[in-house]
Amino acid sequence: MALVAFASGHGVKVETPTVLSDTSNLVVQLAPAPIVARIPNVTAAGRDRPEVSLGRELAICSHLDRLGIPTTRPSAELPPGPHRLGDRWVSFVEFTELEPVHDDAAGQAGERLADVIGALATLDDEGGLFDRSLRDEAEVVLARLDGRLASDDHRLLVEWAAEAFVANQGDSQPVHADPHRRNVGRRSDGEVVWFDFDDAVYDSPFVDLATLQRSWPEAGAAACARLGVDPGGPELARYIEQRAAWGGIWAQMFVLELGEEYRAGAAAALDGRRQ
Repeated sequence: MALVAFASGHGVKVETPTVLSDTSNLVVQLAPAPIVARIPNVTAAGRDRPEVSLGRELAICSHLDRLGIPTTRPSAELPPGPHRLGDRWVSFVEFTELEPVHDDAAGQAGERLADVIGALATLDDEGGLFDRSLRDEAEVVLARLDGRLASDDHRLLVEWAAEAFVANQGDSQPVHADPHRRNVGRRSDGEVVWFDFDDAVYDSPFVDLATLQRSWPEAGAAACARLGVDPGGPELARYIEQRAAWGGIWAQMFVLELGEEYRAGAAAALDGRRQ
């Protein structure tokens, strides 16, 4: 296994590589070492530069760590990367044991996301990693779906994106771009941690607020309150529709890459748009 060989070459012994997740990304703990390998999976099918996405994630996590905001830190035991191993890209971060954040702590999750948004406004993009907006990334995914979907379905997605992804009217900065309840956890010390930053783009903070508000309103309201944003206002509503289009586009890629268990959600997204 390439991961084991790479780790061994850097003096890290891996006895039981353990798959933690295998959907958007293949996530493997190199047990017993406290190291997690992150390998783009479905996301690699929808991106032309998966290594850049991993680089953005590492840059964000390093920045948050420097500011004292709990995060999944880049590995100190292996060079964090990104690295090309065979035909796949991989990065390495520290393993952090996390428990789910339940509804009774939605406010904490939202407030912590607001902290992350504030911190990312101070991230200097010295490496030029943050050169695309969510709209730019959507165009890449749509191009990769062309010819793989029924022509009518693809046309519907292109029209939806053209309407939803209007020009950003506010200040742009690095943003998470996928902050939902499965991308946040609680450490044993009680700290709430946002993770999985490989979708990060350079766009309005409203991208993150809308994503959270759409998927977890209680947490979204807390994040909005911390940042002085009206969760029911027209500007956020515009970004919520953008997020719906983004989810509809990616839902089709999940069906193509992972199979029938995702078809119902993908069909619902298209049907919702047709109505």
